[in-house]
Amino acid sequence: MLKVGTIVDIRRLRDEGLSKSQVAKRLGLNRRTVSKYWDGPAESPSTPEYKERASVVAPWMDYIKSRLGKYPELSAKRLYDEVKKKGYSGSERTVRREVAKIRPADGRIYTPQKTLPGEQAQADWGHLGTTEILNRTYQLYCFVFTMSWSRLMYVEFVVSLNMATFLASLARALEYVGGVPKVILFDNAKTVVAERVGTVVRFNEDLMNFALRAGFTPRACWIGDPESKGKVESGVKYVKKGFFYGLEWADVDDLNMKARDWFDNTANNRVHGTTHEIPWERLREERPYLKELPRDLPTWVVETRKATKDRQISVDGNRYFVPLAKPKGVVTYRRYEDRIEVVDSREPSLVIPLAKGYREVEVPDAGTKRPRHLDPLQVKFEGLAPSAPAYLEGLGSSRVGHLREQMEKILALGAVHTSEELERAMRQAINYRAYGFGALKGILKHLSVVRGQVPRPAPAVTRLAVPDVQVERRELDYYENVGWRR
Repeated sequence: MLKVGTIVDIRRLRDEGLSKSQVAKRLGLNRRTVSKYWDGPAESPSTPEYKERASVVAPWMDYIKSRLGKYPELSAKRLYDEVKKKGYSGSERTVRREVAKIRPADGRIYTPQKTLPGEQAQADWGHLGTTEILNRTYQLYCFVFTMSWSRLMYVEFVVSLNMATFLASLARALEYVGGVPKVILFDNAKTVVAERVGTVVRFNEDLMNFALRAGFTPRACWIGDPESKGKVESGVKYVKKGFFYGLEWADVDDLNMKARDWFDNTANNRVHGTTHEIPWERLREERPYLKELPRDLPTWVVETRKATKDRQISVDGNRYFVPLAKPKGVVTYRRYEDRIEVVDSREPSLVIPLAKGYREVEVPDAGTKRPRHLDPLQVKFEGLAPSAPAYLEGLGSSRVGHLREQMEKILALGAVHTSEELERAMRQAINYRAYGFGALKGILKHLSVVRGQVPRPAPAVTRLAVPDVQVERRELDYYENVGWRR
């Protein structure tokens, strides 16, 4: 199966008008592989098709592609003149736009000042100092998402830049817009870019999974070039000066409520200084060009932590009790912005809410006792019946015979008696403080007679063979002679 980043590239080039053969050649893949992922295999999340109007230059695209295949340096103006002679009646700008999709410009990633409806959005963060939550200091950030054409803005305040929080904020921004643009331009933050060497960018795998499911292509701006994402850069400045500066707020939840009211009724309802139109009204024109937002976007990441000997893991400086974990074992879980979900193959998933500030570890019914390290024999014995653990405690205190031998004999009773029968017998034994194999066997026999049943044969108990050891016998006079008797 291809890496998710390659699948995103296949569908991006598909949306830009390239054929399967051209995409295969561009990405160095087999054409059959490209065909497999063209619309999405069953095991991969499918990308919603991008609904766009048929271009007026579409009937001449095969000619344009063949000309560029032979002569890649042909200018868009030259190609426009040629298709115009063949009957094309559209504008030169349309031809330039289609040529740019096939032959993107070399050099740095640069966002032009003018973008088409539904073509691009930009996302960025701004730092706004610190805030206190339950005696703990957090860095405060604003997440700003701006649609490049309509200039509609979404703002959210967070106290973490981890990947789970970032994906949740991005999902809420897309939900607010009501669709998905073709491209989202990001800064070079670690949550976005895993590695970068010049123009070669390796995006974070979790972001690529999210992008594949949502149906957009992530792009990273050129390092040290704020102009390439100038729309959202301006948005961050607008949030800081036009909203946050001088604002009084109680906590982060209160801050986000005030922010929602501000960008709903002020930022997105004003006449924009560049477009000279209201962003809400422009968004209504832009929405038909957006892809449909899928449900259940993957806003989680997979993390692992090593548990302590008392089954605790540490997340963001707080410890959480995980009863499914093995002592000192590795715990794998899905992390969301507000919770973790621990899944064990033998148990249902365990949901643990994540706390803000510092918290005490909550260990259910643990008290001050240390974790028990159960012997396999104890585990088997306590599985005989619900009252078996209480019976075993009484057996240990009674000092009847050797404890391990008594437990093995009683375990053998489980082969000829049901769990219900053992439960009744053990409860009666606990009431009368009659512990030991012999007493329990007698109670079982009595209960069988009372219920009109034929007594079951006693279970065969395997005994260790005692070797025949020859011991020298001596007369007592021998010990008198050596002075052992007085």
